[in-house]
Amino acid sequence: MGKPWGMTWPGYPTGRVSDGRIGIDYLAELLGVPSPIASMQLKNDSESLLGVNFAYAGAGITYAFGYTSLDTQMNDLESFVNKKVLTKHHLRKSVAFISLGVNDYSAYNTENNFVFKETATSNQTKTMAISIVDGIAFSLVRLHSFGFRNIVIANLPSMICSPYITVASNYSSCSANTTLTYETSIHDEFLQQRINLLNKQLRGANFLIVNQTKAFDHIYQNGSQYGFENPLTPCCTAKDNLYDFNACGTIDDNTNEPLYKMCEHPEKAVVMDGIHPTQAAWKTVFNLYASIPGYTQGLTLKEWIQKFRN
Repeated sequence: MGKPWGMTWPGYPTGRVSDGRIGIDYLAELLGVPSPIASMQLKNDSESLLGVNFAYAGAGITYAFGYTSLDTQMNDLESFVNKKVLTKHHLRKSVAFISLGVNDYSAYNTENNFVFKETATSNQTKTMAISIVDGIAFSLVRLHSFGFRNIVIANLPSMICSPYITVASNYSSCSANTTLTYETSIHDEFLQQRINLLNKQLRGANFLIVNQTKAFDHIYQNGSQYGFENPLTPCCTAKDNLYDFNACGTIDDNTNEPLYKMCEHPEKAVVMDGIHPTQAAWKTVFNLYASIPGYTQGLTLKEWIQKFRN
């Protein structure tokens, strides 16, 4: 992964699919700890004690588009637990963050040709949502068994306003697609039910949902309040094909010229490419989680952090 990823911070690519910091970096900032190190960049096992990021670009709860699954990420973490590098005593004082799901629905919609069909109330879609939430819940139980008690879980971002969907209207409006709306609402509903149950059933569990759906809906609709211009338009797009959202960061093998074009001010864009937020968007969203009631389930993120620290 090369330019333009990482162009805003730290000035070079770091594996983050953004121009700079992403959500986990702002969570770390709120906790007063360094940004977690990507697991593949660890120089030695002991570095994981400073915080470690097991995320993979393109990951899902299922294997979605064939990328590394959440379960595999849990296995990577478990290897540190088994080696006693990360102990239960250490993890009880730590915070885990889980945020994924869009790739699962995107792969499912692509496979079934659902994206632009009125299939929202199908039992098949509901069954898919249940399986995805079950996968998240299973991973939460595993994290609890490793020693984690404090876990932040994000629900789905607003798929109907993501550029890979709004491109159909030339980025002029969010989609009215009922399938995407239904998938988001049923996922969020099932996730909240499951988290409520796990908070009751797992000893010492302190799980918090951050409402990614509401937060991104808010900045898509009210972006100018936060300095965003044309919030539905991505910053990085293909030069020749409006629908090629994989072009960002790619280079022509023959001419070595970029196959993408960048906006002049990524700090004024909500989304970097077809779906991944910019640093500015992540900062805005986490400010909402941290301080504004209603963007989390219950306590604000700052209040939640203060509570478990006490």
